[in-house]
Amino acid sequence: MTAAIALTCKIREKKTKGYLNEMLKQEWIPGIVYGQEQTPVSVFLNRRDLYKKMSSFGSRGIFTLDIEGAGKPVMALVREVQKQPLSGHIIHIDFLTINMSEKISSKVGIHVDGEEELIKKGGILQVGIKEVEVSCLPKDLPEVFTIDVSALDFGDRVIMGDLNLPEGVELADAAESVICSVLAPSKATAEQGEDEAEAGQEEE
Repeated sequence: MTAAIALTCKIREKKTKGYLNEMLKQEWIPGIVYGQEQTPVSVFLNRRDLYKKMSSFGSRGIFTLDIEGAGKPVMALVREVQKQPLSGHIIHIDFLTINMSEKISSKVGIHVDGEEELIKKGGILQVGIKEVEVSCLPKDLPEVFTIDVSALDFGDRVIMGDLNLPEGVELADAAESVICSVLAPSKATAEQGEDEAEAGQEEE
């Protein structure tokens, strides 16, 4: 189960560009909180606090938003994060409020263990999918899915259907989708050569 991540939000009182730029200079990131039972609210979040929480917990979990003057906190998921193309800094964030008694669809990251064992055997791990979409009650949302690839051999692969889903969690993605596969060095080199050849043809 994912623990709720607490964030404090300040109401965005003005809509002018000058006000927005001034708040950005003061390390505040604009955002919006909306949902079926939530009137959309424009907010600001402290940049340092947001970055610290996302660095520790990521952006896929459940957030408890304490909105200034709104009474009790609301539970929400991150639905969109807008970033500056060059710096990668967050410039806007969207939160979708959730009902703890209703199922949600959310992305969960996939963590791979044991790759060093494959390297010792000469294998090369080819990762195709880094996150999976699941459906469950908010309280059952996993923090991460961990797969151990240390015992895999050349030609083996791990698919979505191989994931150990906790009780109450359903897979929303196709079960046959390949998460990762193990290539022998010669095959990996051949596939890399084919990719480079195709790229060269596209450039021509």
